[in-house]
Amino acid sequence: MERRVQFGGAEHGSEGLVVHARKSEVETVHASEVRSRQSFCVRYEGGRRQTFLLGDALEAGGLSPQSTKRRASLSADSVSLPASSLLKAPAKARNGEGLMESIRIPVAKGAEDSDGSEEWDPSAEPSAEAALDTSGLATLLASIRTCQMKSWRPLPEQVDLLQNIVEAASELLRDAPGAAAVPELAAAPAAAALAVPSAPTAQEAPAFSPPERPVRKVQIEAAPKAKAPEAAQTDDDPKNRETQAKAAVCRSQSEPPDMTASLEKAPTALKHFLDARSVSAIAEGFRYLLKCVELHEEESGKVHGKEVLPYQKIRSLPGLPWKAQQVWQLLDAQVKKEDHQAKPLQGKSLAVVGAGPVGLRIALQLKLAGAAVTVLEKRCEFVRINRLHLWDWVKQDLIQWGAKIFSPPGGTFGADKDYCHIGISELQYLLLKCCLLFGVTVELGVEFRDVVVRSGGWVAETEPPLVPQELRVDALVCCDGAASRIAKSKGAATIAGGLGKEGQAIGVVANFLNGKTSSERNLRQFSWARQFNTELFKKLKDKVGADLQNIVYYRGDESHYMIMTPSKQCLVEKGCLHTADSLDGAPLLRAENVELDNLKSLAQEVAVHFGLPTEFTPEQSVMIFDFSDTKRHEQAMLFQDGEASTPPLAISLAGDALLEPFWPTGLGCIRGFLGAMDAVSCLGTWFKTKDREQALGKAEAAYRQLKSVDAQTKDMTLKPENEWRVEPHTRYRHM
Repeated sequence: MERRVQFGGAEHGSEGLVVHARKSEVETVHASEVRSRQSFCVRYEGGRRQTFLLGDALEAGGLSPQSTKRRASLSADSVSLPASSLLKAPAKARNGEGLMESIRIPVAKGAEDSDGSEEWDPSAEPSAEAALDTSGLATLLASIRTCQMKSWRPLPEQVDLLQNIVEAASELLRDAPGAAAVPELAAAPAAAALAVPSAPTAQEAPAFSPPERPVRKVQIEAAPKAKAPEAAQTDDDPKNRETQAKAAVCRSQSEPPDMTASLEKAPTALKHFLDARSVSAIAEGFRYLLKCVELHEEESGKVHGKEVLPYQKIRSLPGLPWKAQQVWQLLDAQVKKEDHQAKPLQGKSLAVVGAGPVGLRIALQLKLAGAAVTVLEKRCEFVRINRLHLWDWVKQDLIQWGAKIFSPPGGTFGADKDYCHIGISELQYLLLKCCLLFGVTVELGVEFRDVVVRSGGWVAETEPPLVPQELRVDALVCCDGAASRIAKSKGAATIAGGLGKEGQAIGVVANFLNGKTSSERNLRQFSWARQFNTELFKKLKDKVGADLQNIVYYRGDESHYMIMTPSKQCLVEKGCLHTADSLDGAPLLRAENVELDNLKSLAQEVAVHFGLPTEFTPEQSVMIFDFSDTKRHEQAMLFQDGEASTPPLAISLAGDALLEPFWPTGLGCIRGFLGAMDAVSCLGTWFKTKDREQALGKAEAAYRQLKSVDAQTKDMTLKPENEWRVEPHTRYRHM
């Protein structure tokens, strides 16, 4: 089952996460991903949406007032469910628009679908063979009543939802054979069993439950809402476009809902923030912590100054766990580094375009240099699960930013000394949390369009517009991916690199589900190249028919990641490509030339050969890409001239926007992080000297060295890592 998730309109002040939404930007997330967050429950009552956090106690979603299909499920973490499978079953009509029309009932084994969470049709009757297991359902009812014995304290809305579940289950039991023998049905009414417990004792920790949010912030829907007949309009209708544009502006203007904070819940909120695995969960935890700070300031009478970073405010909260001290120590160490004492960008406002790993890393570096930093990202969520190979210096850098404390990646990060890697979204979550704690403003769902001169200064234009206050910038950093659109629009010349011929290097990525079994935990990671193990690749070709040059396997917490480089002829022979000939100059890997099912089969055959699981992840199964032709720009820094009275705008390039790496060498993060420090240093030189030629000369010299960095030449181009600082001459031998 899939749900649609749309994040929208949440302003978090000058220090926080700002999430916007547009009707055209709706992301599809598989049910398993929603469950893994262990946070979201959406209930629809009378057409009104409510969103709240339930910890591990309850999972429910995909409930739509316009749909006849509704579902709810209980988490085994807090409710003792029988081990039997779950079957769809009808429920009688009930009074009240908010009551659910369905409930999952324990039945005989063998009735579940492939993912164990199938939505069912209320009109379908259960088969005679699928008799209800009334003893299991009785256990369910009894288990609900025991939830209150834990630290979980349900909100009134949560009580209502559980009430509906109990009533629906009770009705089914009354009609089921043997129902009279179920003692739970003669017990006290469900409402009494679900009564909100009294205030927790001193030994109990109150549960963290941020309040419900309006629909403009988060939506989880099983299907898009149907338009009312009188409001139906086509996307081509100018009136409809105008309405959508106004709605987008309203969302960007909207303020977050009032939130009643409790200092007692601050420790749990901090844990929620540190362990969050989605943008929305990170935002909720962070906003709640800031509300706790406001409450603490009111009660103590001690107000923090504007120059105090968010993490320094949060650390003042009472009762935070010991784990928090580790975070504060790491962040203090970053602030106290000699490089960051001069604050060369103090008083400057910079925009970073792109919230990829390099964009977020450079945002942190700019903030440490004293700048006010805003990150603009057109997407609303981080969804890339492919894994990045990390050099040892990048590994140590991320550990200094809390990689072993924040989850993900968690305490096992870097445990394998031979293969250090991290999921792309995991890295983004880590750096996003650090950015928020340092006061970087992150605008999600906001696409950068251009910079214009207005009132004697540079203003960033975005879609939707940032209102009520426009974003004024003193410099721009482009981290918008390979073949940067911004760099091209500003006149930066692009140079092709790599092998220079289409189809010479083709990569196939496969992501398989990690079932976290003992056999999967014992799988050995590997990275093989044909020239170093010809016998292995010969055996693979003879047995599977896969003619490969390289193959890499990494094991992540949630997925198994495999990437291989098959020959073009191999892909044709296995039916993955219809033809290897370039037709009319069209790309080799255009969609109509790729047979996706055969590509999946090839990946699974190779996985079986190496003893790997073969069930694909729902988010990303296989992808194919051509890395024969990499791109880079001639300049790492350029300037845009404005009006006579307006100083030129410095524009720095970093990450893939500057230099797209050749995949097998694993240079993306190391070059991206080194380039981030180069950019900060060159911007500091520009603002200090106002000498354009000096800044450009420094950027060119550093870029010349950066292009030479790879696994074979690192000792000739880079100084010992213990000497590395922000200034390029501390890192490059020939600066």
